[in-house]
Amino acid sequence: MKAVDFLNLGLGAAFLAKDKVEGLFKEMEKRGEISKEDAKKFIDDAKARAEKERKDLDARIQEKIKKAVQEMGLATKEDIEELKKLIKAS
Repeated sequence: MKAVDFLNLGLGAAFLAKDKVEGLFKEMEKRGEISKEDAKKFIDDAKARAEKERKDLDARIQEKIKKAVQEMGLATKEDIEELKKLIKAS
């Protein structure tokens, strides 16, 4: 399984969990166990946390990719641009 498969699996699980939580809060709201405002606040907070975690995960993935490229000795865009400048200067 590739890393992107694990990422997609995690995202699918997150969306499924989100739908279940929203359904649970709607049921609790109907029964009068939680106010609409409290349910909305909880869901909004959860969405904000999920977005932050997604951004953190993206940053970690990018860092891992960058490290892998360096370890493999592959040329980066910056390396290629520097070589182009050196060729033009000669």
